[in-house]
Amino acid sequence: MRFFWVRAFVLAQLLLISGLLHAQPLRISIAIPGPGAASYFPAELISKIGADKAEGAEVKVIFAPGGPSAIDEMLHNNTDFAIVGLPAAMSVHLRDKRVVALAAINDLPLYALLVRQGLKGEIKSIADLKGRTIGLHSNSTVSKSTSQQVLELLFRRGGVPPGSYHMVGIGRRWESESLMLKAGSVDAVIGDEPHASHLQANGIAFPLVHLGDPETMRQFSGSGFLRGALIGRSDRIEVDSSKAETMLRIIKRTLAWIATHSAEEFADALGIANPDERQKLVAVLKKFPRQYSKDGSFSNKQLRETEIFFIDSQAGNPAAEHFRIDAMIIDRWAGRRD
Repeated sequence: MRFFWVRAFVLAQLLLISGLLHAQPLRISIAIPGPGAASYFPAELISKIGADKAEGAEVKVIFAPGGPSAIDEMLHNNTDFAIVGLPAAMSVHLRDKRVVALAAINDLPLYALLVRQGLKGEIKSIADLKGRTIGLHSNSTVSKSTSQQVLELLFRRGGVPPGSYHMVGIGRRWESESLMLKAGSVDAVIGDEPHASHLQANGIAFPLVHLGDPETMRQFSGSGFLRGALIGRSDRIEVDSSKAETMLRIIKRTLAWIATHSAEEFADALGIANPDERQKLVAVLKKFPRQYSKDGSFSNKQLRETEIFFIDSQAGNPAAEHFRIDAMIIDRWAGRRD
């Protein structure tokens, strides 16, 4: 009889171990603008450093042309979450209250207004771009991307009113941005790092304004807004918050890794093989050490900056003017700081 119980116990333990070995990871999908945007590299880094596996999950990244389209992937049940510029998510929230922000990914927005090199000497200020054609990652009248909001705000403050310039969508790929500038199809673009630095280094364009420049941040109130944020759906979270909680732990783990590793280790982890691309990315990471949040927590000061930026960039939109950012912030897991 004793042998029977010992054997039964051993079999039970083997079955338990077998079940654990064959347990399926929690599958999580995220839509992000890209590829190639430094702001969203933390999402691409997750699986490469094993931050998802450490939490018993498997994260899949899906690329979208811009912020609003990344959120649409989430709203149409194609992904669980999105990581986009918070102003873009705010624009979508105006028509769909399910869109909420769960964590901060970035700390410093790195948009730049770049003018094609052939116009150097002719274009000296934003006002000189009146009547010109400007390239954006995406262009929509329904839900404005963060880059579109940046452009409209910079131009209005620079004395160039809406309707006095042309906007065209050029996507996010380096090939598209550089080709459109070289061909003269656009006179300027709202660029993102590391592409902005690449365009300048290769003599394709020169920067007129860079939001990462402290002087720009002093001149334009609200320019220190929260760029990348983890976006979720409130209706899903209300039913089951376990996936959101797991995703937050993964995000925190990834941001902590970034904060404790060098720019070179970051580039190596991403697997950037091209020496020139690697060197330029490392340079951007070292130039802007504040680019990423260290722990995913929301900053009250930055949220106020984001609200100012959004309301100002949406001038003439009553819904935006009365919008308050706290209506879409869920800080239950990320936390807040001053």
